[in-house]
Amino acid sequence: MDLEEFEHRSESKSTSHSQGELSPELALRLLDEIWYQQATRRSRWMDLIGDYGGSEMFFIDGDSLLSLVFDTPSLALGRSIGGNETNSRIDNSFQLFHAKHILDKYLENFIQRDTNFEVVFFDVVRHTAIGVEDSSFSRNSRALCRKLLFHHIIDSNITVHVFESPADQAWRDLVLKKQPMFILANDGGTPVNAPINQYKCSLLQRALLFELSRQGLAFALLKGAEYRDSKILTFVYESRTYVQELKFPHALQHRIDCSRHELDEKLGYVTPLSTPTTQHPLAWWSSKLPSEDLTKVFLLHAAILPQISVQLLARKLPVLHPELESRLHSNFLPTIFRILAQTDGLFPHIDGRLFLELLSYTIRSNATSCQDIYPSSCENGTELDFLSELTFDGPGLATLYGHVPSNDSQVAVSSVPQHELLPFSNHVFDAALANVRAPNTPQSTPAIPPSIFGMHILANDTKHWHNTRALLPVHLGGQKTKPRTEWEKRRHDRREHREQTRLQRQAASLVGASGNMLKKITIAPVGSKPPVSESQSNKKAKKEGGSKLTPGLTGANKARAKILEDKLKKTGKEAIEWWEEKLKAMNDSVIEDQLKSIEYLKRNPSAKATHPTVAFEMRLYCLHLIIKDWTMKSNPDDHCDKQVVKILCLLSEIKTLPVSTIPKTASKFLVDLCLSVGLERFTDTLLPQVDVSSEACTFKPIKLVSKGIPLYPFMAIKSSPIDWQLENFGNYMDRSMDSAADPRVAFSPDRWQREVLDAIDENKSILAIAPTSAGKTFISFYAMEKVLRESDNGVLVYVAPTKALVNQIAAEIYGRFSKHYSGKTLLAVHTRDTRTGDLQRAQILVTVPEMLGILILSPMLAQNWTSRVKRIILDEIHSIGQEQGGAVWEQIILLAPCPVIGLSATVGSPQEFNKWLASVQLAHRFPHVYIHHPHRYSHLRKFFFLPSHGRVSFTSLSEHTITERLTFLHPISLLSSHSNTLPVDMALESRDCLSFYRALRRHSVLKDEELSPDVYFKSRSSLICQKDILDYEKELKDVLVRLLVQDPSAANRIVASLTSEALTQAEVDIPPSKDDFKEGVLILLCDLNKQDNLPAILFSFDRTDCEVMAKVLVNKLESAESKWKQNSRSWKSKLAEVESWRKMDKLRSAQHQKETKQKKDPDAPREDTASYAWQATFNENEPLADFSFAGRPPSMQELDEIIQELTRAHLPEWAIRALRRGIAVHHAGMLKGYRVAIENLFRQGYIRVMISTGTLALGINAPARTSVFCGDSPYLTALMYRQCAGRAGRRGFDLLGNVVFYGLPYSRVQRLVLSRLPALGDSFPLTSTFILRLFNLLQGSEYAEFAVNSVKSVMNLPRISHRSDMGRDQVLHHVRFSIEYLRRSGLLSHEGKPMNLFGIAAHLYHTEPANLAFVHLFETGIIHKICGRPSSVTAEKELLLLLCHLFGRRYIPHNYSQPEHITKLREKYPSLVILPPLPSDVGAQLQHHNNDILQMFTSYALSYATENQTSLGVDNTLPLSDVPIAGNPLFASPFVDHLNQTMITPVARSIFAATSGLDDNFSSIYDLVSTVRKGIHLHEHAIPSMQGFINHSALSNSTHEHELNAYIFDFYYHGQLSSLMEANGIRRGDVWYELQEFYLTLKTIKTSLQELLVQLSLARQREVVDASDLFDADTERIGEDDVSKEDDDMVDDGIEGFQRPPKTSSSDWRVYEIFALITDNFEQKFHDIFA
Repeated sequence: MDLEEFEHRSESKSTSHSQGELSPELALRLLDEIWYQQATRRSRWMDLIGDYGGSEMFFIDGDSLLSLVFDTPSLALGRSIGGNETNSRIDNSFQLFHAKHILDKYLENFIQRDTNFEVVFFDVVRHTAIGVEDSSFSRNSRALCRKLLFHHIIDSNITVHVFESPADQAWRDLVLKKQPMFILANDGGTPVNAPINQYKCSLLQRALLFELSRQGLAFALLKGAEYRDSKILTFVYESRTYVQELKFPHALQHRIDCSRHELDEKLGYVTPLSTPTTQHPLAWWSSKLPSEDLTKVFLLHAAILPQISVQLLARKLPVLHPELESRLHSNFLPTIFRILAQTDGLFPHIDGRLFLELLSYTIRSNATSCQDIYPSSCENGTELDFLSELTFDGPGLATLYGHVPSNDSQVAVSSVPQHELLPFSNHVFDAALANVRAPNTPQSTPAIPPSIFGMHILANDTKHWHNTRALLPVHLGGQKTKPRTEWEKRRHDRREHREQTRLQRQAASLVGASGNMLKKITIAPVGSKPPVSESQSNKKAKKEGGSKLTPGLTGANKARAKILEDKLKKTGKEAIEWWEEKLKAMNDSVIEDQLKSIEYLKRNPSAKATHPTVAFEMRLYCLHLIIKDWTMKSNPDDHCDKQVVKILCLLSEIKTLPVSTIPKTASKFLVDLCLSVGLERFTDTLLPQVDVSSEACTFKPIKLVSKGIPLYPFMAIKSSPIDWQLENFGNYMDRSMDSAADPRVAFSPDRWQREVLDAIDENKSILAIAPTSAGKTFISFYAMEKVLRESDNGVLVYVAPTKALVNQIAAEIYGRFSKHYSGKTLLAVHTRDTRTGDLQRAQILVTVPEMLGILILSPMLAQNWTSRVKRIILDEIHSIGQEQGGAVWEQIILLAPCPVIGLSATVGSPQEFNKWLASVQLAHRFPHVYIHHPHRYSHLRKFFFLPSHGRVSFTSLSEHTITERLTFLHPISLLSSHSNTLPVDMALESRDCLSFYRALRRHSVLKDEELSPDVYFKSRSSLICQKDILDYEKELKDVLVRLLVQDPSAANRIVASLTSEALTQAEVDIPPSKDDFKEGVLILLCDLNKQDNLPAILFSFDRTDCEVMAKVLVNKLESAESKWKQNSRSWKSKLAEVESWRKMDKLRSAQHQKETKQKKDPDAPREDTASYAWQATFNENEPLADFSFAGRPPSMQELDEIIQELTRAHLPEWAIRALRRGIAVHHAGMLKGYRVAIENLFRQGYIRVMISTGTLALGINAPARTSVFCGDSPYLTALMYRQCAGRAGRRGFDLLGNVVFYGLPYSRVQRLVLSRLPALGDSFPLTSTFILRLFNLLQGSEYAEFAVNSVKSVMNLPRISHRSDMGRDQVLHHVRFSIEYLRRSGLLSHEGKPMNLFGIAAHLYHTEPANLAFVHLFETGIIHKICGRPSSVTAEKELLLLLCHLFGRRYIPHNYSQPEHITKLREKYPSLVILPPLPSDVGAQLQHHNNDILQMFTSYALSYATENQTSLGVDNTLPLSDVPIAGNPLFASPFVDHLNQTMITPVARSIFAATSGLDDNFSSIYDLVSTVRKGIHLHEHAIPSMQGFINHSALSNSTHEHELNAYIFDFYYHGQLSSLMEANGIRRGDVWYELQEFYLTLKTIKTSLQELLVQLSLARQREVVDASDLFDADTERIGEDDVSKEDDDMVDDGIEGFQRPPKTSSSDWRVYEIFALITDNFEQKFHDIFA
């Protein structure tokens, strides 16, 4: 929901060309102005799987896909002129196998990522694939190949559909049936100075997308998509309501129709795509083709092709006579291809180069028949038989075309220059890499080029990344730090005090799973406990329970027992007396007040109130009051169900009380009560089975039964006990799952929870998957307590994906545990911007994945800290699939020195992930268990908020009338009409089961008493429990699943019967307008408030939308309150009374001062009631309860203090106003202090309306009764839906959670609820930088045991990541050649010691390959050259441009970057919008570096293929096929011998790509990874390719699909947020993220340069100096006291007061100065906007 109106078009639409005849170019421009440019502006660059579609169904446009295949430069098919291979000769190739290979590789990108797609073809845009070139050879080649590839897709078991256009009813029916989330297609591009037909083709493709968007279907761009690890990144265009209402001007529509007609006429024939299609024999085709010699040779090639192995098809372009080549190209082959393309049948086989080779051979051998080529062909009974009688004039062809050089000279021998590896030896890696064989350079060869700094220095990674503090403390060998000044000490103490206060506040707001306040456990230091001898142990045992050790009681024990018995009697007597007093005090009160008093007393924790007898009497009296009140109602029958539920809940409480006896009158009352309500069959299980005493109750219970007959018939339930329970008691049923008491925890854990406890006790690794509210929380804290109790030295690390969750867990640990010991601390918290507690001394570390990744790879911690880590808890482990940061999770798992505990509620295909996790843990010798519990503790009830049929005015909360727009969604009703299965996590409440059963009965699906609840549960002697419902639910679901398969129409009728009639209206699929949406938010909240369904979290995935909703709510509440105050007499009267009191108070104050001056006796009595009057605290500016959602604050004083603190921190005024009315906004852009405060206030019940992005979705303890999804968003995925919905109905708070959908189309709601969780994505963890950091870990830790074991385990894993196909042998090759890259980059010595610019490369690990490009440009002098410009202004600008290209890459869709559009934007705004290209010298240097990288990794592929030739086998299988294309010649032939002599023999290249003449000389890294042979798994993004940077340099002549956004460059020079939004097209909510990431990169570079200059200085001086002398002051700045400067994402400022180190060259210092200048300037502008 775009409430900020980002998508609102600011420019007026052009209509200058909407009338009259339009050219294709003008028509395309007009369409873009009307629709596409604006659609492009709002498009989002997203991961189609992780961030958008997940496992949802989508379509791929077949012609868009095939156009990518045909446009592949290396494909020899449909080319007018050949490439370098042919010296610009005519290329008559038709290499179908290569085309199939390319197509399979594209489809494999989707299949390997577990996507759910089908392919669609629209004939209206066939020309996008066929092409619009003037060459008939090109058009007809592509037309025929389109037909053949269409059938190849079908043969690959991929569903394919064909339509004339999106207007086809069959297409609309398919969309309705399949419910695709989007279609992946090309947009036709934006031609510039192109042929007119290209404009026509682009216009048709754009019109197709427009029509699809009008139909409500989103689309994503296929061309330009990036396939990175498990992600597919591209631009996503969502449909909008206004687009669905747009209509083309007549002239535009006319031009579209004409363009299609004109292109059809140019092609000249139809190209049918149909299935099934008959494959006719060659004899049939011979009658359809021209009768000439060339045709016979063509048929002969088709006949022998199946007998030829694909290896023989790998060849260069044969040399033919130029006139023959011209004839083939202009006449013969176009004619053949046209006939084959337009005929409704499949030609058997085609290979263009085999045909050309056969033709060449025929001419040179003067063959006259096929017998001359295959002498024995007539005897084999094959399809060659029909050709045996045909003859062709070989000599005649030789006469015409025989004067050509011999083709034998083209025997292909791959001549790939061998890359020699630099010398390398490291004793940890040597053993693993011993089998990697590759040529090495001689030892005398210079190892690496000299460094730009004049020397190679070894890296010394001993400091924090953002300051000069040593990682280790002094007592462990760390560098001494300067003593703090008094001011610094005070600042440090204030910071510590403030942090303690924050933890205390946050811990006080937290509660356990039972809903009670946290109870702190004090754990004694293990070191302080002396060893316990056996005799001492026996003495203790005797003291605690001597009866177990001795057969009888001694005299002393008997005396003690007598004393204890007397004490218990006395306590019981006092408790009874206390209760009688309370009872007497309540007697005069009305029943309602008495019930409130009882509830208050039940919460009293005192010994008297909790005494079993008193507790029993309280609940018994409560039952008495409820029944008495019930009997007094005027219409008691209407309250039956509600009252019986209350009664059963109280009986359940009584059953759990530890009473040994109950009074006889009480027993009779309880038995009569069961009879009266109609549940007498359950009496034995409902009531406590204890002895009955003759003592009387403290009160006389109401009489219910006389002579066995109930006195109050209205109390009996009106249906069978079973039906009644299903209908009314579902929320209160026993939820335990085989629970049993366990001394290890304070509750009775379910079986799966006991399995977790056992695994922790046995020191096993665990993956625990259980829904939100199922009870996972205790796992972490049990593991923590175990570590704390076992030793004082062991460490547990808790990893959470967000800082908000880190802060909460830290507070919860603070509230749960206490342990006091000398020199140690219990807790430390480390995030990227916050560090509290001493990491070295803490036993529990709470952190984020990035920080643990840094710590676990820190060499200085490997010996002293990492080895002490006993457990790592990875909470929300599904975050491993995120686009950013996922690799860090995998690296942590790979290197973990201890068992891990993985926790999540939402993991798709968890078994697959568990297999990999188990393999990693077993490699570390840690046993592993997988525990999966699928059931939530509390159900989620779903509602749809219907559109409004008119404005509903808000007057006040008390006067609001429920609108009944909240419509219940039965889970079964959400099934679409074409569903054929049920979601795994679809859960039914007991009442849902009952209504579902009744629907099945109504439609005669069930016979007689089949699955009747009364029959199914008839054996139950106790109330139904949740476990029983799960079994019954499964039985009912099985019936429906069978129906969905066997009788879909019957299933649809059942679904329809459970669907509210209001949801069948068309309007529910139309999202509300922005104004209606804003109006409806308050009405929705008023409805929830009336139904007691607050607190609620309103989820919206746009920061600005969250803020807009809060502002709208506050403004409406304030407006209504102001209006009420103006018209309310009672309010005016109250104000007058207050004003009068205040005047009198002034007089009283004056009198008091007068008496004081007269020195009146101070002890004299004086009347002073001013301070006790309600008027004294009255504040007319405080929000009134009727216009506020706020609950009761913890205390007004504390609330005022919080608001004052936030006001001083410059929290926006609207947020303060919202806070006073119980409304808050939670997203990452809000102040950290504000977020923490509102989380606490939300838990304490003051804030009852929380508006949030996804920041509250990940495990935050924010117990809400209702989760509301406000508006649609591309980020509202299956995963995010489940995470957010899980916030409702948290265990210990609510028995039921509500999920409300507001502002979403109903079809989108169905999709969300029915969606499947996608399988976890992965990121290839073994990057070059990661390998470099492994060497740093080894070297810096002096080969600590942990470091050595971690590296060895990584080298021995069967799979390096959970979705990787790369086996161990290939991983080792990858590692060895990555080492070679690091060696040649000057980052690694021959012994594996990090050096030179290691710090910059390692600290910017998350930016690879930009970090490595940056290092290369540094070492080659480019950075020094730029910074050495005479003008610092010029140097600043050029360096900033370089940094933007490397570290600020954000794409702009090609259409948005059209020159005319950019010119208009630049005239209006100060932004460049498009980033200027990199200078040519930078591009040239990166190109040279990229060539070296290509050569290295080509050698890698060659080396691996050569060494593993046997295991790899023959490369003759297409990527999507398991059927080898192996050819088996039936007879000997001189032509086959000729093929053997002239074929290409690639080693690393796919043989299918080699059919286009490609050998092992790869043109680019993309060419390498996309055409490498099967069995070698290369990841483009695991190779540090520079191609992306080169493409955007002045050196590049190639067109790139996406321009780069100049947002960083523009912001640096104009600092305008509005321009970034309007011109650069960045949403306001995204700006902070984008700028902040670049800011952190600048800080890291600056700090790394400081450390580098210090190390260079020390090396040049050749003497040991104290590095701290180079700095003016201590540099630790984290946790500034000035709250106004607080920004929780800001890191430390690096080294304050950094001075030029001795012997630092002028050029080096100049580099630092320019970097510091850019960093400081950017920081200033950034803080000016976001301070």
